[in-house]
Amino acid sequence: MLVVLVIVLSFFLGIYLYKIDKIDEELAFEMEYTTNRGENAIQEAENILQRTSSTEDKINPNTKLIEKIYYNDCNHIIQQEREITEDLVNKTKEELQIEYIGWEIQKFTNTEAVVYKEIYDFCNEHYLIKDKDGYIYVYKLDKQGKKKELIEKTDIQTKYLEETDLKELKKGITVYSKKDVNKKIEDFE
Repeated sequence: MLVVLVIVLSFFLGIYLYKIDKIDEELAFEMEYTTNRGENAIQEAENILQRTSSTEDKINPNTKLIEKIYYNDCNHIIQQEREITEDLVNKTKEELQIEYIGWEIQKFTNTEAVVYKEIYDFCNEHYLIKDKDGYIYVYKLDKQGKKKELIEKTDIQTKYLEETDLKELKKGITVYSKKDVNKKIEDFE
């Protein structure tokens, strides 16, 4: 009977040890899986952080894009602010340079990008303000300084102006931007 009891106890002890071994294997597998998953999560979080906290400046929808063009024939700089198009968003300085081949990037930050270009030509911002038929007329000038086209006939009568202003208008007043035209006309009103 002792032999049978030892065999039965051995059998149960074997099953018990087998189950403990299986549990240990499952725990080891679970720990390895959890550790790998945790390491992957940490690595992914670090990658996201690196992408979002990059110190490299990029264009965003609120960035001011300013184009400056220097015209050598008349020595004027025309500056215009351009709207940021969807294809420019998230561009780096190097990527913007590809978009603006032949331009110099003078400034590049998240808030402002300034591009500059020189052109051997005459700018389109030359105007002549002149008295004609008792009213003030505004003409666009060509490269030679000759009247190219009538831009505006104002309602301002020249007979009410001071003598010095009238003399200038008879001769013609040359101005170099639409803003200066508007300012000069306001002075006559």
